[in-house]
Amino acid sequence: MIQKSTKPNVQPWQPTPEQEAKMRATDATAEWLCYRACEELRPYMGQWIAAQDCRVIASAITLDEVLKQLGDVDLGTVILDRIPASRSASCEVSMFAETGGLP
Repeated sequence: MIQKSTKPNVQPWQPTPEQEAKMRATDATAEWLCYRACEELRPYMGQWIAAQDCRVIASAITLDEVLKQLGDVDLGTVILDRIPASRSASCEVSMFAETGGLP
């Protein structure tokens, strides 16, 4: 039987400036990806994509295929995401980003 823990297993973490810079390196690409219009993402519907420096650099049906396309690219500098196959799902996300509110 699982018992409730009385002591959290979370440790405080203070990243080094280098670690923080690496984590923030994809911020602009993440924002760029969130604000893409539905029409721009249509070619990638139902696929995995890799985005870096505000552009899609690889796409494929499976994540393994995308990773093979990336080769030795530092994955810490890449955003991996799956674009929904459903037109309405991806458009709702895009509309939310474009309007700043619920679709």
